Amino acid sequence: MRGRQLVMMGLLSAVAFLLMATVQLPILPQAPFLKYDPSDAAGLLAGVMYGPAAGVLVVLVKDILFLLFRARGPFGPLADFIAASTFVAVTAWAYRRRSGPFVRRMVGAALVGTAARVLVMIPANFVILYLEFGMPPGKVAGLLLPAIVPFNATKAAINAVLALVVADPLARYVPLVAPADR
Repeated sequence: MRGRQLVMMGLLSAVAFLLMATVQLPILPQAPFLKYDPSDAAGLLAGVMYGPAAGVLVVLVKDILFLLFRARGPFGPLADFIAASTFVAVTAWAYRRRSGPFVRRMVGAALVGTAARVLVMIPANFVILYLEFGMPPGKVAGLLLPAIVPFNATKAAINAVLALVVADPLARYVPLVAPADR
């Protein structure tokens, strides 16, 4: 890992933590414990710039910092790590496998990453919501379609758009894609 890459990943981890610690908005009234935060966008930027492992590392550092300084318990950061690392890793992997213009690559990859996040969080929520709130499987199953699936899809979509908006001007200073792809 080069020095510049390490500094950028540290910066993105700090930004992700600050975003998660300061911006938390419940977006679905039927599940107020599910809160949107824009921190996944920073992990996604790291994943696009340096690969899926770098993106997951940014998410891990962010969630460890959040666990140490802001969380009321381990299950929220654990759920976030599972969801965000899935989204970031799969999106970054798909982005690197695609060719073509930057925006098209990013949008296609984000769709794949969003689908992966939604699918992974369906079984993960059965375990996490039981451990955190004692919620029985029947109640979790009843929340899947009206709350859990839309929340994960919405959070991933918003963060993908944020990453895309930030990535375009950032590409002038940090190479995100080859010049021929832009």
